[in-house]
Amino acid sequence: MNIAFLAPEFLPNWGGAGTYSIELVKYLSKKHNVHVITLSRKIDNGSMYSEEKILDFFDNKIHLHTISTANDTFLYNASFQYACFKQLPKICKESCIDIIHADVPHMSDVILRLFRSNKNTVTTVHTTIEGHKQGILASGLDFWEMDTSEKYTLALFPILKLIQNNYLKRSPTIIAVSRWMKDILKRNYKIEDVNVIHNGVDPELFSPEKKNNEIKYIDKSRPVVLFSSRMTVAKGAHYLIRAIPGIVKEDDNVQFIFSGAGAKEQWIRILEKEGVDKSNYSFLGYLDYSELAELYAQASVFVVPSLYENLPIRILEAMSSQTAVVASNICAIPEAITHNENGILIPPANSDAIVDSITTLLHDKTYAEKLARNARKTVLNKFSWQSVGKEIEKVYEDVIQTSQ
Repeated sequence: MNIAFLAPEFLPNWGGAGTYSIELVKYLSKKHNVHVITLSRKIDNGSMYSEEKILDFFDNKIHLHTISTANDTFLYNASFQYACFKQLPKICKESCIDIIHADVPHMSDVILRLFRSNKNTVTTVHTTIEGHKQGILASGLDFWEMDTSEKYTLALFPILKLIQNNYLKRSPTIIAVSRWMKDILKRNYKIEDVNVIHNGVDPELFSPEKKNNEIKYIDKSRPVVLFSSRMTVAKGAHYLIRAIPGIVKEDDNVQFIFSGAGAKEQWIRILEKEGVDKSNYSFLGYLDYSELAELYAQASVFVVPSLYENLPIRILEAMSSQTAVVASNICAIPEAITHNENGILIPPANSDAIVDSITTLLHDKTYAEKLARNARKTVLNKFSWQSVGKEIEKVYEDVIQTSQ
């Protein structure tokens, strides 16, 4: 098959949609001609991934089309959509594309869909604009304390909702990454025909064997609590920040590692105000995708205090790394985590619950190790990219066969 994969989030990896794109493209490129339509994005230190570095990451098995540039966390998407409108038809014609794979919320081909539909388009729904707004508002933070992208989302919500609703109506084949999202699409959008294919993870990359006592960000003699995501209010970062003083009070040897893009200054101010010693926390910013595996494997606890999620790939990465996970009991997270069996589920927006669960795991290593082992087994049985990729291939084949 000749596949055009629209990936405004790619390398450098920016979030869950980016991870989805990277891992699915990695799988598909072993057997198919994959044309990745993407953009160049600056990372924290101001540098970008060169096309040579990206191609090398995929063993030169993909065709790379860099058609735009991202200089921010929100408005870049509109410029990428316009670039797709101008350049995607030509790429599809020249490369004899059989399948176009896009996603929500990015809706990269939205302008094209306004003018003509393409029956050979597959759309993965990671989240909806309504859900994103719900997660932002649930934070309880003032508008000016939010990330820039979240401010834009709230300000432009009516028009974004209208665009998204029309986009979904013009999506001939939809993949939802959870049963929960399928229910949302059926209940709120009256979309009946949805393929449920869960997110996946590479269990060879994210493995307990990646544990490295020489990892430079961590003091190997101390327990590590890891948060790996964009530092946005919808991800619940502020609830973990508020929980840190209580956890440090119980165990002053613990170190909190924050990995992910986003402003950190306001969170550091809170920790300083609470008297938390600098030795107890580190904000690493963006890390190269290959470095994350070692970080997950080294962590004692991985925490996901989100207010709204679908099925976060970073949870699966931590589970695959055989790390005990504490996560909000929301949305599709219970499709991966069973409380007290392969992780701990807590109420959202509850710093006290974060304190209690993390303290328990740090003090009861037998319990933590049991959860971690079961988490790894869950990923191997249900969430490997090998099985996920085969299911998506089958969707592609069905689409092509139907269109002939």
